Formats: sequence, structure tokens, C-alpha cells
Amino acid sequence: MSAISQSQKNQKRQSIMQAAYECFLHNGIHKTSIDEIVKRANVAKGTFYHYFKDKNDVSQQIFVSLSKKVITNAYREVRRQQLTDYLDITIAFVDSIVEFFRRNKLMLKLLERNFSWPLIESRLSQAPEDEELREIMEILLNNPYQPGRSRDEVFQILFSIIALCGSVCYSSIMQSEPTDIDHMKPVLYGMIRKILQ
Repeated sequence: MSAISQSQKNQKRQSIMQAAYECFLHNGIHKTSIDEIVKRANVAKGTFYHYFKDKNDVSQQIFVSLSKKVITNAYREVRRQQLTDYLDITIAFVDSIVEFFRRNKLMLKLLERNFSWPLIESRLSQAPEDEELREIMEILLNNPYQPGRSRDEVFQILFSIIALCGSVCYSSIMQSEPTDIDHMKPVLYGMIRKILQ
């Protein structure tokens, strides 16, 4: 009985997150009210507050979920390519992120510049059973080109690369600034190679 109850709770929480996601896509985060979210989810306002502290809380959890989707999609693509060199793996990983955002502009618009690795790191601490994310983290943190660097230093480098990737994607795909993404990709990948070597 409690397993069904937990399943129903998870479904209700997911329903609220899905409703919030749809409202955010349609109206933007700042213009969406909690009343709109609960109406779309067909739940009482108290139910919303049972699962989330406020609109910022649900938006952050959506950002974590979307970021995880982008990261795992990129990882699966890299794994499919069966690359062995760390630099090639990292560039292919970033390229998969860029191409994902190119195909999913609405998601990129919603995330704006909120796509980042720390969101995924927080997810790992909340869900240690997420083996795929843990595997991604291990591969990316074991940089053979950076001997003597601690895992924290490598994490900070990866954070910078992912943040740079998210920012370049948003500027180049959504605004074509300073130019379109096709012209920015070689610049971005060249910078990443220099950072990692």
C-alpha cells in the first residue's frame, strides 16, 4: 500500500513539475504564477507547497532535470562514438550539448544561462543511485592531461567549460551573438582544447 502511495506522490510531484515547465515555456518564469501552475496541474495550492517551497524551488528542480537530460544525452552520444582520447571525448561531449540545444531551442530559452554542472552535482548528492551521472562524472574528472591537479581543480575546470558552453549556446543559438553557432563552434572547441592541455 505504501509503495502505491509513494508512486502516487511521485506522479503528483511530476505533474506539478510538468505543468510548471509548460507554463514557464509559454509565459516565461517571471510571468508565471503559482496559481497558473496549480491550475494547469489540476491540484490545490497547498499540494504545490507540499512538494515545493516556492516558484524558485520548482524552477531550480526543473533546471536540474533538464540539465541532467542534456548531460546524459551528450554522454550517450560520446559513448556511442567509442572515443578513447580525453580531449576528443570532451570536445564530442560539448558538441553533443551544442547540437542538443540547437535542436531544442525552447529548452535553451527556458534554461537561459542556468545550464551548469553544479546542478548535476547537486542531483548526484540527492540521488547517489544515479549510476549514469556518476559514470559521466568519473570520466570527466579523470583528465590525464592535468597531472597533479586535484579532483576539485578538475571539477572547477569542467564547471568553467560547461558554463562557457551554456553561455555560448544561448548567445549564439538564440541571439546570433557575436555570430551564429556554426561560426562559434571552432572558437569554443579551440578554447576548450587550450584549457584542457
